[in-house]
This record gives sequence, C-alpha cells and structure tokens, in this order.
Amino acid sequence: MNRTFLLTFEQGPNYQQEKSFHDQDKWENHAKFFDKIFLQGKVSMYGPLTDASKVLVVALGKSESSLRNLFKDDPFVKNGVLMLNHVDEWELHLNPELVDE
Repeated sequence: MNRTFLLTFEQGPNYQQEKSFHDQDKWENHAKFFDKIFLQGKVSMYGPLTDASKVLVVALGKSESSLRNLFKDDPFVKNGVLMLNHVDEWELHLNPELVDE
C-alpha cells in the first residue's frame, strides 16, 4: 500500500541564480519527468516556493528509499540543479474522498 510523503528539494550546486526556476538547464526534461510521474499517480502536488529556495512535492510511495530511487532520475537532480534533502512520511488527516457530501 502506498503512503504519502512530503519531499523537500533545495537548490543544487548547478542552480543558476541569475535564471528563473523555469529557465534552469534541463527544464524541459524535468517537466516531462514530472508530467510522467503525475500521470502514473506517484505525485499529487509539486512546485517551488515563490523565492525558489525550495521545491515541495507530495508523493505516494511504498517507502522513503523507493521515492529517493525514483527521484534520482529527475533531470534536475541528475544535473545538480536540485538536491533531494528530506523525505518525510506525512500522516494526512483530511481526505476529500472520505467526506460525505
């Protein structure tokens, strides 16, 4: 059974401060990677903080190690634009699928 995790990425050594988040090297490949895993149901939310200092991802997986393994293939991670710093299991208490209308 998949569990919910909150992943925190921070700027890596190859993050170019003079460029916006969407103008970083390998952006197109990074975006395609996230589109693919979103369609596979592995990610439900994703995005940078407004200052681009961190990227937060809500992901579903069996374990921390399975998610670390998945995200090592992210082109931003592979190319040092981002670094995956934290993978925390998240115990959600609100689930819209369970709310009676």
